[in-house]
Formats: sequence, structure tokens, C-alpha cells
Amino acid sequence: MSATVPGPARTRRPWRSLVVALLALGVVVAGLFPTTDGAYTATFAHPTNSVASASSYNRTTFPYRDSFAGGQAGWTTYNGCWATTTTFGYGKFIESCGGTDGPKAVTGNPEWTDYTMQGDVQVNEGNQAGLLVRVTSPAAGTDAMNAYYAAIDLSTNALFIGRMRNGTYSPSLARTTIPGDLRRGQFYHLVVQASGCTIMAWQTTVGANDWTRATYTDSSDTCLTAGAIGLRNQDSKAGYRFVTATQGAPKPSVTPSPYNSTFATASFNDGSAAATYGGSWTFDQQQETILNTADQNVGDKQVLNRSWGDMTLTGDVRLMREPTAATDAGFITRVNDAGAGTDAFRGFSAGISGTSLVVGQHDAGRWVPGASTALPRPARLGEWWHVTVAVVGCVVTATASPSAGGTVVQASADFGSCSTTSGAVGVREHAVEAQWRNLAVTPR
Repeated sequence: MSATVPGPARTRRPWRSLVVALLALGVVVAGLFPTTDGAYTATFAHPTNSVASASSYNRTTFPYRDSFAGGQAGWTTYNGCWATTTTFGYGKFIESCGGTDGPKAVTGNPEWTDYTMQGDVQVNEGNQAGLLVRVTSPAAGTDAMNAYYAAIDLSTNALFIGRMRNGTYSPSLARTTIPGDLRRGQFYHLVVQASGCTIMAWQTTVGANDWTRATYTDSSDTCLTAGAIGLRNQDSKAGYRFVTATQGAPKPSVTPSPYNSTFATASFNDGSAAATYGGSWTFDQQQETILNTADQNVGDKQVLNRSWGDMTLTGDVRLMREPTAATDAGFITRVNDAGAGTDAFRGFSAGISGTSLVVGQHDAGRWVPGASTALPRPARLGEWWHVTVAVVGCVVTATASPSAGGTVVQASADFGSCSTTSGAVGVREHAVEAQWRNLAVTPR
């Protein structure tokens, strides 16, 4: 990791800190997550702005994520030899026995309907591994479940979609050849979006954004309409990491490709390099991160070029100077007219300070508070936090939790008739050095 270089001291505007403090004090207890003990919701001046927390990432609600850095709790495995390992603060879920009995691991809610699942998949021996969606009735056995299976096949260099239904496997319902040669030991990022009876699968080499897509629309009499998520390899040994599931998937007519961060290639780009506004930025290819080593007190940020409408962003961030309530770092969405300056863009931000998760709007130099909630405990220096940001219409909903596992908090704000209906995404910090990894964006 690159060495941290402290930036110049800067005092955050007192009124902003006061607003955050007042928001955090405005807590009204109610149960946002009815299946989780200790959850609450808080309401502010705008009736649809709220914050919430839950004791852990609820396995039955969105968003779901698992870095596997804290083990494999919550997963039920069928066949195979499953274990977790942690490197550079992130975990891998490894199946090391292989076999022809379809080793699989399942988690989540069998009542989930339309959603997006994604994760990194690595074939270590053999040829085939992938992600499962709409899983019900899982059991030990090669095809013992109802599910759609989106996987890579190294023997044919392809991305394919199959279906297990009532013990019968229908392979290659859709299959697309992947350009180049797939390699064992290489991580590939897979995205599976289930919308109605249409399953869209995407594949890219981690760090490349060279997407291959396969799409299958099932008939109404065989369509699997709901189910949990899972991981599966067949006659192969495989590894998995950075698994997430988020609510919503685009209609079949919406076909923009996802985005997966390019930090592993020592760059931040989506075809063109991200625009930089302040800061001194470095990459660590081994750890697959981007780091700002010297905060310049101008709302340091990097902004990609592609414009998104409704979307979901997921990623990890950590503060690299001792966190305080007046410093924060996170992600920005719907970005337009970016420039150097603390609030010099039009769009939204969601990030963590030393004490809070904060959602707000930036309006060409003006800060518009949205929602804030206290973190379950103060953020620690160098500790990874996972953040999910969903932007639908003018509603911005963010969740945050320690990446290794722990209490989840949520903040949501409705900005009414906002003018920023589309825009770019990026990373941003305020008065602190920070580091990011595992940034992914999917359309809604």
C-alpha cells in the first residue's frame, strides 16, 4: 500500500456539521426491518427522508453482501469442501474438492423476485463455475434445486445460462462466446439480473470492462419467479469473492452494460480516464485499490465519463487519516458540471465520516443535506466499510457496514423534483485521505 501523506488542515463548515448532528438527533424509533431486532427509523423535515440500522446484513432483505473476510456464516453448503481465506482484508470463499455432484452454497431469501446479483468467480481446476439466482428447494445433488445458473465454461470459452427445475437440468439456454482465452486462476466478474422471466448475464475480466452478455427469456410455464442466491461449480474447483445482491433489475428492453472498477490495471477509467479534481492519486494493482495520498481540501474527487440514470453502486471505502465527525469519504452519483471545490458539481454523494453515514445533494457550490445516521460504532483508521448507493428517480438510498461484517445502517433521502436525472459516478473525499476498492455499477 502506498504511504499516507497528510493533507493540509481544514475546518469543515460549522453549519454542515451542525446539520449532520441535528439529523442524527432526530431519531424516531420504529421498525424499518421487521425481521431484525433493534432496527429503527428516523424521520426528518422531508417526510420521505429516513435512516435505519440493523444488527447485521439481514439475509432476507436487500442489499445483501459478503466479503467472506468474516467467515462463511449465513451460507448453507451442499456437497464439496468449502472454506474462507482472507488476503489484503478481503475474503475468498473457496470450494476445493470439486466433483460432479454440483457443489453449491446458498444464502438469501427464497421470496426475492427481481434483483441483481454479482461477484468475482475464479476457476482453479476444471472448467466451470458461476452464480445462481432464483434458488428454491436446494439439496445435495448435482441438479437438486430450482434455479438459474449463469456461469463461465473454460472448455468452450463461453458465458452461458442454464436452468435446474424439479431435478432436471436444461443447459445452455443461452450461450455467448467470450473473446480471448479464459484462464484458470483469473478472477472474472459476473453480473446476473433477474427481471420477470428474463435472465441477463454479463461477464468481464476483473479490471477490464470487456463485457460479454447472454440473455434468456423463459416461458411462463417453466419460469422461476422467485428465489435466493448461490454459488456453484461443476466438476471443477473454484473461488468466489465480493458477492452482492441488490434490489431491482432493468426491464429486458434496458440493455446498458454494467461497470466494474479497473483498479487492478492501475487505472480508473470507463473507456477514458476519470477526470481528477484535487488530490494526489495512486493505485495498488495487487490490492486492486485507488488511494488519495494528499487531500487538497477541495472535495478531492475522480469522476468517470459514462452517464447513468437509475442505478445501483456498490463499493468499499476506508479513511486513511484518523477519522473525525468533520471528515468523510465515499461515492458520488449523477455527477454533472464537476470542478475543483468542496461542492463543485451537481449530483449526489453518499459517504462515511468518523461517526455517520451521510447522504446529500451538491448543487454547483451549494450543499443540500439529505439524511444522516450514526454508524454502529466509530469508523477506525484504515478499516474497510462497504457502501451501497441506489439512485432511483430523485430518491437516494445508502447503506453502510464494516466490510468484515457488523451492524448495517441506512440513510435515504427524497430530493423531490431534482434536475440531475442522469450523470456520471465517481469517488470523493472531504478533508481526509481515503482509499477505495471493488466499485461496481449496475443499471436499474
